[in-house]
Amino acid sequence: MIHPKRDPNATTVILSRRRCLGLLAASALPATILPGCALVSTESPYWATVAAVAGVTHPAPVTRQQADDLPYASILAWYDDASVAFMVLGEISPQRELVYYSQSRQVLVTRGAFIVRSVGMAGDLTRTVFSPEWPMAENGEPADLRGLSGRTLVRRIDIQSAALFDIPLRSSFVLEGAARIEILGRPLETVLLREDVRMPGEKPYSNRYWLDAKTGFCWKSSQHIHARSEAINIEITKPAG
Repeated sequence: MIHPKRDPNATTVILSRRRCLGLLAASALPATILPGCALVSTESPYWATVAAVAGVTHPAPVTRQQADDLPYASILAWYDDASVAFMVLGEISPQRELVYYSQSRQVLVTRGAFIVRSVGMAGDLTRTVFSPEWPMAENGEPADLRGLSGRTLVRRIDIQSAALFDIPLRSSFVLEGAARIEILGRPLETVLLREDVRMPGEKPYSNRYWLDAKTGFCWKSSQHIHARSEAINIEITKPAG
């Protein structure tokens, strides 16, 4: 399993962020982790974090005030029909990849709105490469996704655990219109972008992105890391600066 490369100069920062996450979890989450819960993938240690949040209605593990007060960027992440995990930004790569850690040290790496790597989930995504046709912003992230409507683009992925490498994902994008959402009590006016994806030898699937109506920033997404995975929901509780 390939873990995201760490900047040796960022070790102290990462540890302090994990410590903040642990302190927040101690006050915000129930102390008992529910063992053996059949959520989505019981073989993944990621669900030790997810299962720590109890409740039939799957409430968020943090409040708006807690997310705002924490000095680091953060997200909520969960599979459908499962509880919600709180993840804190640990580092930013030179390619503007944002590396988020859960309390149990599972990892989601995003570049712009897209998940490009994961650690600690079934069928981890170990590499993503965008083709030269992808429009990129000056900071290295994919450009405003609102401009992708009507286009078809390819990115390539590795799934090391399945011995699948350089697999093309062919994506077609369609804007579906305005959508009002709410994240931890904060209302947001967005436009919904649908991404229809084809992976060779697999059933087609769709991802969705809720983009700020004024700026194009992606506040929320529901995306499969590949055709063999369930959709992961992400909400940005505090954006990276």
